[in-house]
Amino acid sequence: MTASFGAVIFDLDGVLVDSEIWWDEVRQAFAARRGKPWTTDDRAAVMGHNSRGWAQVMRDRLGLDESVDAIVDEVVDGMIERFEAQGAPLIPGAVEAVRRVGAALPLGIASSAHPRVIAAALESAGLRDAFRSISASDEVPHGKPAPDVYLLAAERMGTPPADCLVVEDSLNGVLAARAAGMVVALVPNVAVPPAPGADAAASVVLERISELDPAAIRAAIPADPRARRASAESRPVQPIRRTLRYWLTRATSTLLVRALLRVRVVGREHLPTTPYLLCFSHESWADPFVLMAVLPWRPRLSFFGPMEEDMTQGGRNRLMRWAGNAIPYRPGKNDLLEATRRVQAVFAGGGVVAIAGEGRIHARESEVLPLSEGAAFFALRSGVPIVPVAINGMTWFSIGSRVRVRIGAPIPTTGRPTRENIDDTTNRTWDALHALVGGFPERSRPGRFGAWLTELFNDWPEGGRPSG
Repeated sequence: MTASFGAVIFDLDGVLVDSEIWWDEVRQAFAARRGKPWTTDDRAAVMGHNSRGWAQVMRDRLGLDESVDAIVDEVVDGMIERFEAQGAPLIPGAVEAVRRVGAALPLGIASSAHPRVIAAALESAGLRDAFRSISASDEVPHGKPAPDVYLLAAERMGTPPADCLVVEDSLNGVLAARAAGMVVALVPNVAVPPAPGADAAASVVLERISELDPAAIRAAIPADPRARRASAESRPVQPIRRTLRYWLTRATSTLLVRALLRVRVVGREHLPTTPYLLCFSHESWADPFVLMAVLPWRPRLSFFGPMEEDMTQGGRNRLMRWAGNAIPYRPGKNDLLEATRRVQAVFAGGGVVAIAGEGRIHARESEVLPLSEGAAFFALRSGVPIVPVAINGMTWFSIGSRVRVRIGAPIPTTGRPTRENIDDTTNRTWDALHALVGGFPERSRPGRFGAWLTELFNDWPEGGRPSG
């Protein structure tokens, strides 16, 4: 067994740069210019294809007369414009991992992206000099999950496939690398998680790319492909950690909320079955756990926020980070572009994003503070409705407290996120929430345990609970 690998080959989209959502947005714009929609089903249909493959799918699904080459050129030009104007949306820790691993081993790229897009992404990321070879699915007969592009990359690097470590984020990529006889490390993308089965198909699963250690992986994985196959068949299927954490958090929330509180839900029939943005009134740190307990388990629920520089600080933040259903927003780091991309990725995957529109908790049952414009902006940007949800009974609570969750009718969003549209949508959402919180009595301070439980993780901007 060798001490390490002969080469490490990286996928690009979703591993080094988080540009999957850009591809979808560029294709949406392409279709819109022709008066056509581009849906999540269309998005799924082009996954894994090389450029001529996805262009042919677009031509067929949109009913176009344009040539495949013309479609490729327009979409690729749109992607390159994004990289040149906005810079590469780097995966956290990706550049550092590439430089660290590249100091010891030769590196390659094997991507389904167009060669011009690969070049633009690496140039924008400052990584063009880091790779010995760059291979694109456009150069081979078949895209992923066929092994062609990975075999081409190994040939160009002069390294036997069995001595290559591949870093991937998708099921098709994992299957392609395994078909090529390579060891593959899966690093699931947070914004666009891999399809079911990717964890089991991978040789090893890493939570983040900063954990990439080729020597440690080589020591744990047999070098002989036949031994690797036997090892994979004999070991238990690796758990899908992030998904398991999410479902465990939801199950625990459901059990605890039902055991401790008496919750009544009004208006379930208003919940759409398609992606939507849920804007809820905010009385307590426990509001998200109440929502996880009472909302349907599908579609998958994510929470925008909290607005923190460091999600590893504080018990509440660490729990949300561990659960894997928080979309953090770092206001001190001009993170709007990254946050928007992550929110849109949730919608593109069929999920729901919940936002505490007031941005902070308050201490009165009948109160709704002014809403931030984030909910309206995200909903308009993604073309999803806003569902207003009022949570009452959490300003003070204890064991057996009555809680009401009132779900309002969806608020449709149309048009672009212009200032006028954002203001109008925000005002309509506030009006809906204000109507929903009405008719619930104010709460008095409970006993010592209830007061402690209520304030356990509350973060009051005033430094303490407001009096009165």
